[in-house]
Amino acid sequence: MARNTRLVALVLSTFLAGGLTAGQAQAEHPTSKRTATSAAPAALARQQIVTNANRALTKPTKYKATKNGSVRLSKPNGNNNYLGGHNLNEYNNYNGQSWCGHFAAAMWGKRGVPAKYEASQRWRTHMGSRFHAYNAKKLPQPGDVLVWTNRSNASFGHVGVVVAVKGRTITTVEGNAGTGTDSVTRQTYNWNDTRNTGGPYVSAKNFRGFATPS
Repeated sequence: MARNTRLVALVLSTFLAGGLTAGQAQAEHPTSKRTATSAAPAALARQQIVTNANRALTKPTKYKATKNGSVRLSKPNGNNNYLGGHNLNEYNNYNGQSWCGHFAAAMWGKRGVPAKYEASQRWRTHMGSRFHAYNAKKLPQPGDVLVWTNRSNASFGHVGVVVAVKGRTITTVEGNAGTGTDSVTRQTYNWNDTRNTGGPYVSAKNFRGFATPS
């Protein structure tokens, strides 16, 4: 009888332990789900950023010729997509302001962009460890955003989205550049250019480095 009693007790103990383990797993599951839900959205894949930028170069894009004018569609031409010359287009919601930062944010799907991304220098000063100061030995990757600062006023500058890196040659697609300085346009730079501060050269600007999407 004592042997049977011990056997029953052992079986009961095993059953209760298994139930406790299952209960713990059930209690932990909602926590795991909350953690996954609250996680920051993943950065847009680099290839998708490149695809977005190349498509923007060839896509008829909405713009206006005057603030209260009718919406028109651009006519892309090779490496240039001219948007009317007045900074009134779908990227900046027709607000008349410089829009290179708006364009870069749109190419990133607005994921991981700095607050007030419309200001070019936010891509340098508000990206934390995701901004990399110019280093001749460290090249960007497709999907990154290049940052320049105006030589006359360091509060302003320009940004462009990298779409290809071949050797030391960097190819970008940029907004608020090109024809009339109001186009989506393709540009090519020499990473080893020694004019100004070194790196991709734009007249009257200093190259500062690049921001990464993740």
